[in-house]
Amino acid sequence: MRERRSAPGPTIGTLAALANQGPTWSGVNVSQDTALSLSAVYTCVSLVSDAVASLPVDVVLTVGESRVPVAGPAWLNQPNPFDRPMDFWGKVMTSLLCDGNAFVRVFRAGNGKVVALLPLDPRTVRVELTEDGSGVLYKVADQILFGRDVVHVRGFATASSLRGLSPLENARQTVGAGLATEEYAARFFSQGATVSGIVEHPGTPKPGEAAVLAKMLRKNHAGVKNSHAVGILTGGAQWKQVSVTPEQAQFLDTQRFNRLAIAGIFRVPAYYLDPTVASSWGSGVEEQHNFFTSQTLMPWLVRLEQAFSSLLPTGQSLRFNVNSRMRVKTLERYEAYRTAIEAGFLSVDEVRALEDREPLSHTSGT
Repeated sequence: MRERRSAPGPTIGTLAALANQGPTWSGVNVSQDTALSLSAVYTCVSLVSDAVASLPVDVVLTVGESRVPVAGPAWLNQPNPFDRPMDFWGKVMTSLLCDGNAFVRVFRAGNGKVVALLPLDPRTVRVELTEDGSGVLYKVADQILFGRDVVHVRGFATASSLRGLSPLENARQTVGAGLATEEYAARFFSQGATVSGIVEHPGTPKPGEAAVLAKMLRKNHAGVKNSHAVGILTGGAQWKQVSVTPEQAQFLDTQRFNRLAIAGIFRVPAYYLDPTVASSWGSGVEEQHNFFTSQTLMPWLVRLEQAFSSLLPTGQSLRFNVNSRMRVKTLERYEAYRTAIEAGFLSVDEVRALEDREPLSHTSGT
């Protein structure tokens, strides 16, 4: 076997490397698992991955300028014994959104036909170049896999790296700030005294009286379970209310800002995470839906289509049917087709090709 050399730039699992970078500026360690515990990250990742995984997947054959639907391979309906199609595409998308890379092991029969596809944990995969730089090898644990044995889908990447950039790694400070803010909020409600203030004693307390009084207040009024409990002071002691400082209240705005920042990282419209944010894209649900499909989903769909089309026979390609998300726009689309046909710059067969349907000449048998 030829000697291998490491690819330029990071070649090990990016999140594995991330775990060794230590805490963020907020003092919180960020890893894939901890990042997904942040509600904004979980919402974005699950939203995009589920949206992609729920799309129908078709196979089309390009004949001239026409795209003819054909029967897909068996692995498209059952990728492996463990995953249904939605499970499979969901795992692939989750890897891409968290790590910036998705690695899928390809299992073939003796004749080379693909019989199963199994998603791999991207943190366990090392990418290396062959000595002459003409090929790529994938090292998973102690096993070496060749290019034909792995489908590697990359997210946004630099010119010097064989791996895509991890959104979580590159946004670790933002994610760390979000985790720290959520921890602060949780501790504020679990440990902070709901009746916040000071106790003034009229005289000089006996030794231990102040400690006993403070202990009694913590026991009866600290924590969520004791919210709005009735307080009784004896011995002439008086309670003076102290309002929550602006610094303590500001974490609510900080949480909101952080959620919007994370939405931007995953290119998810802000109003998907915060209903108080108004959409700047169109005034109707259809326009907003179209924005999410075209700006958030399409770049990922194109990457998946190009990567997995390599497993199909020459001339065939994989296509995610985004029209299934745009059913509310069907009438508008058909009206546009009719205008184009009447104006003479599109033929019926060209329109049918846009809808992935056979030309009329094929359906009529002529």
